[in-house]
Amino acid sequence: MMTRRSILTTLLVMMFLTSMIPSTYAYKGYQLSRGPVDDFTLTNQDNDLMNLSDFRGDVVIVAFIFTKCPDVCPIITQLLRSVDEGLTEEYQEHVSIISISVDPEYDTPEILKDYTELHGVDWPHLTGDLVEMEPIWSSFSLVVQKNVIDAHLGEINGHQAEDSTLMFVNKSGVATELMNMPTAWSTTKFAAAEADWELNYSTHPDFGTMLSGIEGVEAPADDSWWWKLMTFNKSSEDWEDSMVGVDSVEYPQSKNVAWVASNADDSLLNAPDMNNSSVSVVFPDNTTAHQQISNNNGWHLTSSAFDGAGISFSAPDSQWGHYLESVGDENPADDNNSWWWELHEWNETAMAWEASMVGMDSIENPSYLAWAPNSTDDSTIPMPGVFVDDDDVVCDGHGWEMGSGAGKHCMCNEGYEWPEETMLSCIPVDVEEEYNVGHSTTTFILDTQRKPVVAWTGDSWNAQEFISDVESVIESEGLVDTDSSKIPGFMILSGVVAISLAAIMINSKKGLKRDNQ
Repeated sequence: MMTRRSILTTLLVMMFLTSMIPSTYAYKGYQLSRGPVDDFTLTNQDNDLMNLSDFRGDVVIVAFIFTKCPDVCPIITQLLRSVDEGLTEEYQEHVSIISISVDPEYDTPEILKDYTELHGVDWPHLTGDLVEMEPIWSSFSLVVQKNVIDAHLGEINGHQAEDSTLMFVNKSGVATELMNMPTAWSTTKFAAAEADWELNYSTHPDFGTMLSGIEGVEAPADDSWWWKLMTFNKSSEDWEDSMVGVDSVEYPQSKNVAWVASNADDSLLNAPDMNNSSVSVVFPDNTTAHQQISNNNGWHLTSSAFDGAGISFSAPDSQWGHYLESVGDENPADDNNSWWWELHEWNETAMAWEASMVGMDSIENPSYLAWAPNSTDDSTIPMPGVFVDDDDVVCDGHGWEMGSGAGKHCMCNEGYEWPEETMLSCIPVDVEEEYNVGHSTTTFILDTQRKPVVAWTGDSWNAQEFISDVESVIESEGLVDTDSSKIPGFMILSGVVAISLAAIMINSKKGLKRDNQ
């Protein structure tokens, strides 16, 4: 049997080793030490009132977004979608996700509803009046600035608005100027057309475009492998898995993309020529293909503009080149082909739109194109924004003129309206207070006491690391039974304890044997 000394030694060893187990969780994001945020009541995308206290007992993920944001906000939303789908059921039942707008004037419940449907998510997206929102931003120490959103809208992912645009006029005569914003999907289509690759894809109402096959190589139905999208990081000079869908990867990330079978070796990808757009492919048997996009024509601009704006369209290829078949739900075939989509080119000398005499494939390096029903009076199509003279503006510089004669009127920009005395001016919509809008792209993890515990900034964080932090917060709250194997170093320490005890027992037995001799 063990002596008192041996027992004491054993206890001391166990106490020492146990003290080495970390008592706090090491988070991968920024660890915070703040008091709880105040409760609030806001309106969700279904026009229902929701309180922060409605999520009592849950760990809450809070993201701040605005729907006009064309870059970081969609990425954050898709990252959170990956987090939501990546949590195991045991942890998921203790987590709630909410997104809060920093642009409440624009982000109405209806706008937020469209945003959630576009991104295939269903967690609460909240908005309210400015008076309701400002204390919430302050409670999270969130900096809200107008210049941030202005930067997003004036320069989209580094692509200046005046580089090249597409003016689109629908059947009702409403004109919209669309930026040339290639997505990974439009780049894929361009490369496939030049390389004569056969693509098999479908469009999901929630997940967007889903690529299933390239050149007859189809991803199996059992998902034993799939086609994964990768983008080239110019800074790190490396290929990275895309965290968002192919429709959400925009310029400049969309310039060079790769499709790799998930069971293939992605190290076979070479660094692309950064001066040109391209698509690379790695097949399941590790054979490769590469296509550089050499030319830029009217079809490229048309596709990039519609894809970037999230507008569905059909432009089939024919022996005469691509032609515009439909835009959204407007298709001439539905009206017995009594009209058609007419292509226009901007004549900079005449400062006017002219019907194009050639198809869109034959227009090389276009700067400004317009699509409108053939019945449209060309003079009513607004000029490209870059040519609007600030010294001789129409509609007070906040819209464009439509119609002619007595029927001429302004199409006012968002946030502007006609004054009572005329329809040829645009004045700001009367609002009680002008406010700053923008955000610091911070996503918080709150514990059950509503204390912000971890913060993740920007949109380049890793979903798996974020999941790890969420799980750590849940475990620290005692909401799940933690497996001993998840305690850092537990198995190693247990082994050391066992070995130490065994050594002590052996020594004790040797001592007992000597005593009996």
